[in-house]
Amino acid sequence: MIDDRLMTRYTGHTHARQGTAPVAEVDGVPVTIGVDADATLWVCDLLGGACEQRPLELDAAGPEDEWYYELGVWDESEDGDPDIVRPRCRVDAYEIASHVAVAHLGRRPVVITGGGRFDLSGPDPEIMGGAVRVWDLHTGRKIGKTLTGHGLGVTSLTTVPTDLGLLAVSSSEEGELRAWNLTRGERVAALEASYNGDMGAALIAGRPVAVTGGHDDFVQVWDLVSGEQVGPSLTGITPVARALTAVEVDGRTVVAAGGDGNVLHLWDLDSGEPLRAPLTGHTDRISSIGTARIAGRAIVVTGSNDGTSRVWDVGRGEQLGDPLPGHLETVTELGGVTVAVTRVQGGGIRVWDLARAAG
Repeated sequence: MIDDRLMTRYTGHTHARQGTAPVAEVDGVPVTIGVDADATLWVCDLLGGACEQRPLELDAAGPEDEWYYELGVWDESEDGDPDIVRPRCRVDAYEIASHVAVAHLGRRPVVITGGGRFDLSGPDPEIMGGAVRVWDLHTGRKIGKTLTGHGLGVTSLTTVPTDLGLLAVSSSEEGELRAWNLTRGERVAALEASYNGDMGAALIAGRPVAVTGGHDDFVQVWDLVSGEQVGPSLTGITPVARALTAVEVDGRTVVAAGGDGNVLHLWDLDSGEPLRAPLTGHTDRISSIGTARIAGRAIVVTGSNDGTSRVWDVGRGEQLGDPLPGHLETVTELGGVTVAVTRVQGGGIRVWDLARAAG
């Protein structure tokens, strides 16, 4: 039986080191983008199946901060003097791309990477952390400066296009939330959120916000321009919160979050109260989430470790249609169509028409 919701089926190798490989439209072609253990960028055509290998320019990966080079590393060559410290400029390729996002900076397609906890580590055990870097998708060259500030590894990474420029937003193991304006090359937010936190970001009424959670039993929303918390902390979720976002519904902001409790929580941000009872259906943790607007309706899509993705009408509080096979990778737009991208067992990718999936 043919599923009329299915637009594209891709079974090629995505070359991603981890389970996620962002999907986007680049130069009019839908592609999946992965980074392997050697920090080599792979761009695979979802329609034609061809994959192009584009190594990242790792010689430029080190940060521009003086402290990084002043610390140095011990000279480990056979004839090296053990008392001499040489400049540290190499970055562990395995650690450089723990998380990957894709966006357009102006008209240029770019890949944003978030590093693991040993990305910037060296002789001093007190100095470590993951950096955020921006790379030209076509050339693999680094764009702008290496963005530092996290004390441990990046746990979540996303982007938000705004009138002020493209924002890169990241959270980390120690609960730090950072946002950078990639267009202007400046940091716009440095906040303390949940330990081992996950994060989602959105544009609500023209204002970029981040939704954070983690090993706490609450979720928080932050204004990324003012750096202040928006509304009260939202309670009732079972730790760990792993998938978070916000969406506008009938003029109000609704926060959606899921995690180890296997259910989708919805709160009215203004009142801080649950919009309704948690939505059930998944049989394992919810670990990814995306939003869309279909025929004027606010839609949330959740991906679960149970191997399915579910489409929800936020306003009505109900599931739409049957579950989509596979774990949700992203909700995006390809060829003018809003789609959900899922990964099925074995690594295959499926692209679903959300308008059809939402009925």
